[in-house]
Amino acid sequence: MVQVSLRGARIAATVCGFAALAAFSYPSPAQEATPAPDAAQVSAAKELVTAMDARGQALRSLEQLRQALLMRIQSTEPSKAVGFAAYTEKEMDPQSARVQGFLSDLENIAVQFYARNFTPDEMKAIGEFQKSAAGRKFNEKTPELGGLIATRMGQFQTELIKAVQQGAAGAKAN
Repeated sequence: MVQVSLRGARIAATVCGFAALAAFSYPSPAQEATPAPDAAQVSAAKELVTAMDARGQALRSLEQLRQALLMRIQSTEPSKAVGFAAYTEKEMDPQSARVQGFLSDLENIAVQFYARNFTPDEMKAIGEFQKSAAGRKFNEKTPELGGLIATRMGQFQTELIKAVQQGAAGAKAN
């Protein structure tokens, strides 16, 4: 029975992995048909990304991820928590080359996304909101929402893996 559960977990993990890969690896038809943004669009997108405090939002999200990872290790493998915490602190240091490179990549992705999907006037209007008190609050709270969504996504993934394991065990028994 343990082998079936492990096999089911591997199958579920593989299915989820391929689904994620398929979702993020291939451009959508809309992306393929969109022409490259011009200099004005890119400039407006850079201003928007700055107004959105994308870097600050990403850093807050990374901190929430770090805390979630630590809580998970503390609950599942408490004997490894101290070493894990030290290593995580080092690897997720906001000034590290790894994190700085990651933040730059995210900013570039956001700039290209906004430049391809919004006009300079639309980006200016969005940027004005982002600079307002409500916009700053929105940006401050967005990583918290991301954390809540990630928690629910994790629960869903656990439920899905369990369902696939049960289905695989039932299929093997038949």
